[in-house]
Amino acid sequence: MKPIDLLRRARNLILKPSGGQIAHMPYLYRPGDTVVEDFVEFSGLPLETVSERMVKYQRINSEDWHALDAKSFSERAAKFYEASQNYIFDTLSANPRPQAVIAKLDRFDPRIMAAIRAHPGRRFFEFGGGIGVFCEVAARMGKQVYYLELPGIVFDFAQWRFKKHGLKVTAIEAKADRIDLPGKYDIIYTDAVIEHLPPDLQVEAAQAIGHAVDVDGLLVFLVDLSGPTDHHPMHHDVDIRELHNRLRAAGLSCELGHNDACSVWRRLG
Repeated sequence: MKPIDLLRRARNLILKPSGGQIAHMPYLYRPGDTVVEDFVEFSGLPLETVSERMVKYQRINSEDWHALDAKSFSERAAKFYEASQNYIFDTLSANPRPQAVIAKLDRFDPRIMAAIRAHPGRRFFEFGGGIGVFCEVAARMGKQVYYLELPGIVFDFAQWRFKKHGLKVTAIEAKADRIDLPGKYDIIYTDAVIEHLPPDLQVEAAQAIGHAVDVDGLLVFLVDLSGPTDHHPMHHDVDIRELHNRLRAAGLSCELGHNDACSVWRRLG
Protein backbone atom coordinates (compact mmCIF):
# COMPACT_ATOMS: atom_id res chain seq x y z
CA MET A 1 0.00 0.00 0.00
CA LYS A 2 1.29 3.46 -0.92
CA PRO A 3 2.14 5.90 1.91
CA ILE A 4 -0.65 8.28 0.83
CA ASP A 5 -3.17 5.43 1.10
CA LEU A 6 -1.92 4.58 4.57
CA LEU A 7 -2.28 8.22 5.57
CA ARG A 8 -5.84 8.37 4.27
CA ARG A 9 -6.74 5.16 6.08
CA ALA A 10 -5.40 6.61 9.33
CA ARG A 11 -7.33 9.83 8.80
CA ASN A 12 -10.49 7.84 8.31
CA LEU A 13 -10.32 6.84 11.97
CA ILE A 14 -10.35 10.36 13.39
CA LEU A 15 -12.91 13.13 13.58
CA LYS A 16 -13.35 15.24 10.47
CA PRO A 17 -14.84 18.71 9.91
CA SER A 18 -17.78 17.16 8.03
CA GLY A 19 -19.45 16.49 11.34
CA GLY A 20 -18.26 13.12 12.63
CA GLN A 21 -16.18 10.09 11.83
CA ILE A 22 -16.08 8.25 8.55
CA ALA A 23 -16.49 5.02 10.50
CA HIS A 24 -19.11 6.52 12.82
CA MET A 25 -21.80 4.85 14.85
CA PRO A 26 -24.98 4.16 12.84
CA TYR A 27 -27.58 6.89 13.08
CA LEU A 28 -30.28 6.27 15.67
CA TYR A 29 -33.19 8.68 15.77
CA ARG A 30 -33.76 10.58 19.00
CA PRO A 31 -36.85 12.70 19.72
CA GLY A 32 -35.73 16.27 19.21
CA ASP A 33 -33.77 15.57 16.03
CA THR A 34 -35.70 18.43 14.51
CA VAL A 35 -33.89 18.53 11.18
CA VAL A 36 -34.60 14.84 10.58
CA GLU A 37 -38.20 15.32 11.65
CA ASP A 38 -38.49 18.21 9.21
CA PHE A 39 -37.11 16.12 6.36
CA VAL A 40 -39.66 13.39 7.05
CA GLU A 41 -42.38 16.04 6.70
CA PHE A 42 -40.74 17.64 3.64
CA SER A 43 -40.08 14.40 1.75
CA GLY A 44 -43.09 12.35 2.79
CA LEU A 45 -40.77 9.42 3.51
CA PRO A 46 -41.31 7.33 6.66
CA LEU A 47 -38.92 8.02 9.52
CA GLU A 48 -37.68 4.43 9.29
CA THR A 49 -36.70 4.93 5.63
CA VAL A 50 -34.95 8.23 6.33
CA SER A 51 -33.05 6.72 9.27
CA GLU A 52 -32.01 3.70 7.20
CA ARG A 53 -30.68 5.86 4.38
CA MET A 54 -28.81 8.05 6.85
CA VAL A 55 -27.02 4.90 8.06
CA LYS A 56 -26.22 3.76 4.52
CA TYR A 57 -25.55 7.15 2.92
CA GLN A 58 -21.87 6.47 2.14
CA ARG A 59 -22.60 3.36 0.08
CA ILE A 60 -25.67 4.87 -1.56
CA ASN A 61 -23.85 8.05 -2.57
CA SER A 62 -20.87 6.13 -3.90
CA GLU A 63 -23.17 3.99 -6.03
CA ASP A 64 -25.03 7.07 -7.32
CA TRP A 65 -21.74 8.80 -8.14
CA HIS A 66 -20.33 5.92 -10.17
CA ALA A 67 -23.65 5.32 -11.97
CA LEU A 68 -23.67 8.79 -13.53
CA ASP A 69 -22.92 9.11 -17.24
CA ALA A 70 -20.30 11.85 -17.41
CA LYS A 71 -17.20 12.64 -19.46
CA SER A 72 -15.31 14.43 -16.71
CA PHE A 73 -15.17 14.80 -12.94
CA SER A 74 -16.61 18.31 -13.16
CA GLU A 75 -19.55 17.13 -15.27
CA ARG A 76 -20.17 14.23 -12.89
CA ALA A 77 -20.03 16.54 -9.87
CA ALA A 78 -22.48 19.03 -11.38
CA LYS A 79 -24.95 16.25 -12.14
CA PHE A 80 -24.49 14.60 -8.75
CA TYR A 81 -25.07 17.63 -6.51
CA GLU A 82 -27.94 19.04 -8.54
CA ALA A 83 -29.79 15.78 -9.31
CA SER A 84 -28.97 13.38 -6.46
CA GLN A 85 -31.89 12.52 -4.20
CA ASN A 86 -29.58 10.72 -1.76
CA TYR A 87 -26.70 13.10 -1.03
CA ILE A 88 -28.97 14.87 1.44
CA PHE A 89 -28.72 11.87 3.77
CA ASP A 90 -25.01 12.64 4.17
CA THR A 91 -25.80 16.15 5.39
CA LEU A 92 -28.66 14.93 7.57
CA SER A 93 -26.36 12.40 9.23
CA ALA A 94 -24.01 15.18 10.30
CA ASN A 95 -26.75 17.66 11.20
CA PRO A 96 -29.75 15.91 12.81
CA ARG A 97 -30.37 18.91 15.10
CA PRO A 98 -28.78 22.36 15.53
CA GLN A 99 -27.28 21.38 18.87
CA ALA A 100 -25.29 18.61 17.15
CA VAL A 101 -23.55 21.17 14.93
CA ILE A 102 -22.63 23.35 17.90
CA ALA A 103 -21.39 20.29 19.83
CA LYS A 104 -19.24 19.28 16.86
CA LEU A 105 -17.57 22.70 16.73
CA ASP A 106 -16.97 22.60 20.47
CA ARG A 107 -15.25 19.22 20.06
CA PHE A 108 -12.94 20.75 17.49
CA ASP A 109 -12.24 23.82 19.63
CA PRO A 110 -14.66 25.74 21.90
CA ARG A 111 -13.04 28.98 20.75
CA ILE A 112 -14.75 28.66 17.34
CA MET A 113 -18.28 29.12 18.67
CA ALA A 114 -17.02 31.60 21.26
CA ALA A 115 -15.60 33.79 18.49
CA ILE A 116 -18.85 33.68 16.50
CA ARG A 117 -21.00 34.46 19.55
CA ALA A 118 -18.74 37.33 20.62
CA HIS A 119 -18.59 39.01 17.21
CA PRO A 120 -20.84 42.10 17.11
CA GLY A 121 -21.31 42.06 13.32
CA ARG A 122 -24.74 41.16 11.92
CA ARG A 123 -24.04 40.16 8.31
CA PHE A 124 -23.44 36.40 8.32
CA PHE A 125 -22.69 34.44 5.14
CA GLU A 126 -22.41 30.66 4.84
CA PHE A 127 -20.48 29.43 1.83
CA GLY A 128 -21.98 26.06 0.90
CA GLY A 129 -24.71 26.04 3.51
CA GLY A 130 -26.01 22.51 2.88
CA ILE A 131 -29.38 21.99 4.57
CA GLY A 132 -28.96 25.30 6.38
CA VAL A 133 -28.61 24.13 9.97
CA PHE A 134 -25.83 26.53 10.92
CA CYS A 135 -27.70 29.32 9.15
CA GLU A 136 -30.53 28.51 11.56
CA VAL A 137 -28.10 28.83 14.47
CA ALA A 138 -26.88 32.20 13.18
CA ALA A 139 -30.41 33.47 12.49
CA ARG A 140 -31.47 32.62 16.05
CA MET A 141 -28.49 34.69 17.24
CA GLY A 142 -30.09 37.66 15.51
CA LYS A 143 -27.74 37.72 12.52
CA GLN A 144 -28.70 38.89 9.04
CA VAL A 145 -28.07 35.58 7.29
CA TYR A 146 -27.08 34.83 3.69
CA TYR A 147 -27.00 31.22 2.49
CA LEU A 148 -25.23 29.98 -0.67
CA GLU A 149 -25.75 26.49 -2.08
CA LEU A 150 -26.08 24.65 -5.39
CA PRO A 151 -29.61 24.06 -6.68
CA GLY A 152 -31.18 20.70 -5.90
CA ILE A 153 -33.01 18.93 -3.10
CA VAL A 154 -30.55 20.17 -0.44
CA PHE A 155 -31.18 23.79 -1.46
CA ASP A 156 -34.94 23.23 -1.67
CA PHE A 157 -35.11 21.60 1.77
CA ALA A 158 -33.08 24.38 3.38
CA GLN A 159 -35.40 27.05 1.96
CA TRP A 160 -38.43 25.03 3.09
CA ARG A 161 -37.04 24.89 6.65
CA PHE A 162 -36.24 28.60 6.72
CA LYS A 163 -39.83 29.36 5.78
CA LYS A 164 -41.34 26.80 8.14
CA HIS A 165 -39.41 28.12 11.16
CA GLY A 166 -39.80 31.79 10.26
CA LEU A 167 -36.05 32.28 9.81
CA LYS A 168 -34.99 35.39 7.92
CA VAL A 169 -32.38 33.94 5.58
CA THR A 170 -31.51 35.19 2.10
CA ALA A 171 -30.91 32.15 -0.11
CA ILE A 172 -28.49 32.50 -3.03
CA GLU A 173 -28.22 29.85 -5.75
CA ALA A 174 -24.58 28.91 -6.45
CA LYS A 175 -23.04 27.93 -9.79
CA ALA A 176 -21.09 24.69 -10.18
CA ASP A 177 -18.39 26.17 -12.41
CA ARG A 178 -17.56 29.47 -10.72
CA ILE A 179 -17.31 31.18 -7.35
CA ASP A 180 -19.35 34.30 -6.66
CA LEU A 181 -19.75 35.92 -3.26
CA PRO A 182 -21.87 39.06 -3.61
CA GLY A 183 -20.89 41.79 -1.18
CA LYS A 184 -18.90 41.79 2.05
CA TYR A 185 -19.80 40.20 5.37
CA ASP A 186 -18.97 40.47 9.07
CA ILE A 187 -18.82 36.69 9.53
CA ILE A 188 -18.21 34.07 6.85
CA TYR A 189 -18.56 30.41 7.72
CA THR A 190 -17.76 27.38 5.57
CA ASP A 191 -17.69 23.77 6.74
CA ALA A 192 -16.76 20.70 4.66
CA VAL A 193 -17.30 22.44 1.32
CA ILE A 194 -13.86 23.24 -0.12
CA GLU A 195 -12.92 19.55 -0.57
CA HIS A 196 -15.84 19.13 -2.98
CA LEU A 197 -14.25 21.64 -5.38
CA PRO A 198 -11.53 20.86 -7.96
CA PRO A 199 -8.14 22.42 -7.11
CA ASP A 200 -8.53 25.50 -9.33
CA LEU A 201 -11.90 26.34 -7.76
CA GLN A 202 -10.51 25.67 -4.28
CA VAL A 203 -8.00 28.46 -4.84
CA GLU A 204 -10.63 30.72 -6.39
CA ALA A 205 -12.95 30.06 -3.44
CA ALA A 206 -10.26 30.87 -0.85
CA GLN A 207 -9.45 34.12 -2.65
CA ALA A 208 -13.11 35.13 -3.00
CA ILE A 209 -13.93 34.23 0.60
CA GLY A 210 -10.90 36.10 1.90
CA HIS A 211 -11.78 39.30 0.03
CA ALA A 212 -15.44 39.08 1.11
CA VAL A 213 -14.56 39.36 4.82
CA ASP A 214 -15.22 42.96 5.84
CA VAL A 215 -13.05 45.10 8.11
CA ASP A 216 -12.90 43.55 11.60
CA GLY A 217 -14.72 40.56 10.08
CA LEU A 218 -14.38 36.91 11.07
CA LEU A 219 -13.88 33.79 8.93
CA VAL A 220 -14.42 30.22 10.13
CA PHE A 221 -12.77 27.96 7.56
CA LEU A 222 -13.34 24.21 8.07
CA VAL A 223 -12.07 21.70 5.52
CA ASP A 224 -12.04 17.90 5.28
CA LEU A 225 -8.44 16.91 4.49
CA SER A 226 -8.96 13.15 4.09
CA GLY A 227 -9.10 13.33 0.28
CA PRO A 228 -11.06 11.02 -2.01
CA THR A 229 -12.03 7.63 -0.58
CA ASP A 230 -14.20 4.72 -1.68
CA HIS A 231 -17.04 6.20 0.37
CA HIS A 232 -16.38 9.80 -0.72
CA PRO A 233 -15.30 9.65 -4.39
CA MET A 234 -16.66 13.18 -4.87
CA HIS A 235 -13.93 14.66 -2.65
CA HIS A 236 -10.63 16.15 -3.80
CA ASP A 237 -7.28 16.42 -2.09
CA VAL A 238 -6.77 19.82 -0.47
CA ASP A 239 -3.51 21.74 -0.17
CA ILE A 240 -4.42 23.53 3.04
CA ARG A 241 -1.14 25.45 3.14
CA GLU A 242 -1.81 26.92 -0.30
CA LEU A 243 -5.36 27.90 0.65
CA HIS A 244 -4.20 29.50 3.89
CA ASN A 245 -1.56 31.40 1.92
CA ARG A 246 -4.37 32.74 -0.27
CA LEU A 247 -6.33 33.85 2.79
CA ARG A 248 -3.28 35.67 4.14
CA ALA A 249 -2.72 37.27 0.74
CA ALA A 250 -6.30 38.54 0.93
CA GLY A 251 -5.35 40.40 4.10
CA LEU A 252 -6.61 38.02 6.78
CA SER A 253 -4.78 37.06 9.96
CA CYS A 254 -5.04 33.53 11.35
CA GLU A 255 -6.12 33.40 14.99
CA LEU A 256 -6.55 29.65 15.32
CA GLY A 257 -5.56 26.52 13.38
CA HIS A 258 -2.86 27.75 11.01
CA ASN A 259 -2.42 25.14 8.24
CA ASP A 260 -4.96 22.93 9.99
CA ALA A 261 -8.39 21.62 8.99
CA CYS A 262 -10.19 23.94 11.45
CA SER A 263 -9.11 27.56 11.35
CA VAL A 264 -10.38 30.99 12.40
CA TRP A 265 -9.32 34.18 10.66
CA ARG A 266 -9.90 37.91 11.10
CA ARG A 267 -9.45 41.03 9.02
CA LEU A 268 -7.95 43.62 11.31
CA GLY A 269 -9.06 47.22 10.93
